[in-house]
Amino acid sequence: MNDNERVELNELCSALMDGTLTDAQRVHMEEMLLASEEARRFYVRTMALSASLVGYASEMQTPEPVNIIRPPQWRRWISPLAAAAVVLLGVWIGRSLIGGKSGDATADGDEMVAHISGGKDCQWVSATPGDELASGQRLELKSGFAEITFDSGAQLVLEGPATLDVRSAWEAELQRGTVKANVPQEAIGFTLTNATVQVVDLGTEFSMTAGDDGAAEVFVLKGAVEVQPRNTAHSQKSVLREKQSRRFAKNGGSEVRDSDAKFQRLARKVAMVRRARPMAYARWHFDEGDGDLAASETNGFSAGALRIEGSSQHWSEGRWGKALALDGSTTAKLDAALPRGARTVAFWTRLSETAPANDGALAGVSMGKGTFFEFLTNTRPGQGTPGALRLQSGNGWFIGSTPLRDGRWHHIATVFGANPKNATKPGLALYVDGRLETPSGRHALRRSDENAGALWLGGAAGSSERFHGLLDELLIADRQLSPQEIRHLMRTNQLLSPETVAAN
Repeated sequence: MNDNERVELNELCSALMDGTLTDAQRVHMEEMLLASEEARRFYVRTMALSASLVGYASEMQTPEPVNIIRPPQWRRWISPLAAAAVVLLGVWIGRSLIGGKSGDATADGDEMVAHISGGKDCQWVSATPGDELASGQRLELKSGFAEITFDSGAQLVLEGPATLDVRSAWEAELQRGTVKANVPQEAIGFTLTNATVQVVDLGTEFSMTAGDDGAAEVFVLKGAVEVQPRNTAHSQKSVLREKQSRRFAKNGGSEVRDSDAKFQRLARKVAMVRRARPMAYARWHFDEGDGDLAASETNGFSAGALRIEGSSQHWSEGRWGKALALDGSTTAKLDAALPRGARTVAFWTRLSETAPANDGALAGVSMGKGTFFEFLTNTRPGQGTPGALRLQSGNGWFIGSTPLRDGRWHHIATVFGANPKNATKPGLALYVDGRLETPSGRHALRRSDENAGALWLGGAAGSSERFHGLLDELLIADRQLSPQEIRHLMRTNQLLSPETVAAN
C-alpha cells in the first residue's frame, strides 16, 4: 500500500468503529482487504488495538468526573460486516494464535477438530478411522464417499480413491482425489490446500480434484473462492466465482479441459448414510415471569427445577420470551445432582457494558466424566481477550475471542468432546453466535472430580462474587451438537430431530 491507501484504510476503519460506515465504503474496504496482504495486516493491528482499548476501558471502575467528554460508542465493530474479507481476518487472527502462546497458555496437540458425519459405500485403505478426527490426521479412502464435518461448520464430501489431511477446524489438504466443500456463512474462511494451490472459501460450494502429479482443478459451484497458486513464480491471488474453474500445476495455471462435463458430474448430489443419534437433554426456558422456581423441559435427562434465591426481581424480557435476571444478588441452583454425561451446554446471555470488572461466574456445570466448568467473562487481559467468554476448569482455562459486554444478546454453545488419543485432555469447541471461536488464550484443561453433578447460575455457593446479566434458554444435552444443530437452535430456538439431522 502507498501512503494515500494507508490513510484511506485508516479512515474506513474509524468509520467502522464509529458505526458510520456506508454500504459503498464497506464494499470498497472489502476490495482493499482482499487485494492486499499489507492491508489485512493493517486492519488486524487496528482492530486488535481497538478491542484491547474497549476491553481495558470496561475493566476500569474509577468514577468519571461528570464533565469528561466520552468517546463515541463504537461497540459494533466486532459484529460481522456480512462480507467475506472481514471474516477472513478473524480466521487469520485465530490461526496466528492456534499452536502458539498467549502468556503461559498453550494449545494442545492432537486436538479433535472434525468428525466423520456420514458416508456411502466407504472402503478405507487401512483401518477404518474413528468418528472423531484430530488435527494432523490423514484419511485414505479407497472407494465410496465420506462426509467430514469440521468444528468450524465446513462440510467436505471426499470421493475415493482419495487422500485428505485434516489440518485444523479451519483447514484441510487434499493430496489426491476429489473433494466437494459446502461452507456456511459461519465458516467463511475455511481453507482447502493442495501442493499447487490454496483455496480460501468466501461462503460457497466448490470442488477440488487433485491428480497424482500434484496438479489440481478448482470448480466453484456457488458463491466465490480466493485462489492462490503455490510453489510457482506467479503466486498472485485471484477470485473464482460461480461456474468458473481453473487448473493449477507446478508450471502455472491454465483453463480446465471439458469444464462443462466436469461441472455436471461434480454438481450431482450424493445421498449420504448417517446415523440418527438420539439425544437426552434438559432445557430451562425461564418463561415463568414470577416465582422462585425455573421449571425444566426434559427428554431422557433427569433434571428438575432450578431454585432461585436472592433479589425478588428475578425476571426480565428475554431473547425468547422471558429471561432470568442475574442482578448481582440472584443465584439459582439445581436441587438434585445433574446426571453425568453432559456434552453440550448452550444458552443466550446479555451483558451490560458497565458490568463490574470482577464479575462472578455466570454458571457452573458438571460436564463429561469428572470435569466441572465455570462460565465467566475474561477479566485478565494478559491471558486472552478482555470480556470474552472464559471457561475455567481447575487451574486451566479456555478463552474465546469475541467480547460479550456490549449490551446485546449473544448465543453461546460449548461442546465438550472425548479425546481418543489422550483421555485426560477433553476436547472443547466454543461457538459464539453460531461461529466457532478461535481461542485468544488457553491453558492445560484437564479432567477433575471437582463439583461432580453440580449446576448453578449467578455465582458459586460460598463465594461473594456474583454475576450481572441476563440468561435465557439454557440447554444441557448428553451428546455433542453439530455446528448445523447449533446454528438451527440459535436461529429457531428449536432442536433438530435426530431423523432430520440424518436426512440432511
